[in-house]
Amino acid sequence: MSEEEAIALITRLICNARCIDQAHVSETTDLAAELGFDSLDAAELLAGVHQETGLQIEASSVMDMRTVRDIARGLTQSARAQEVSS
Repeated sequence: MSEEEAIALITRLICNARCIDQAHVSETTDLAAELGFDSLDAAELLAGVHQETGLQIEASSVMDMRTVRDIARGLTQSARAQEVSS
């Protein structure tokens, strides 16, 4: 999974969960400051990522991820790690 694909996936999941247009979310959108995300929202996003991809991002690392791009990078790192271990 490329970072661009991960950004598109994260953006789609956020927009579907929040019922907002994708034009209002970019890779630099700060989830907490701009969209009001809290830990429950982050957990739901991670569950959606796992359901869509089968990949998991460590919940503890998500707390350090503030933007769509941050989460996308975490997802691509997880995908690479899984490829290496397979």
